[in-house]
Amino acid sequence: MLLELYYSDTCPNCHYVRKQIVDILPGGIMFKEINISGSEGAERARQLGIEEVPTIAIDGEVVLIGRVDKDDIEQEINSFL
Repeated sequence: MLLELYYSDTCPNCHYVRKQIVDILPGGIMFKEINISGSEGAERARQLGIEEVPTIAIDGEVVLIGRVDKDDIEQEINSFL
């Protein structure tokens, strides 16, 4: 499983969500942070239709948008296990 966090450096909610992910991420799940400010990140975000950050995608499927808490993230991860 691959969990991706689409973020911007200037987004305070992005930093909050990153901390929530790091705190609860189970072993065996790959975690990738994608900065949409860079050309590669912006292109990947366009491919997934991402227009807002923070956005969390699991295995290429957008599952959460905006400031979310650990419980929401855990629930989405568990739905993919």
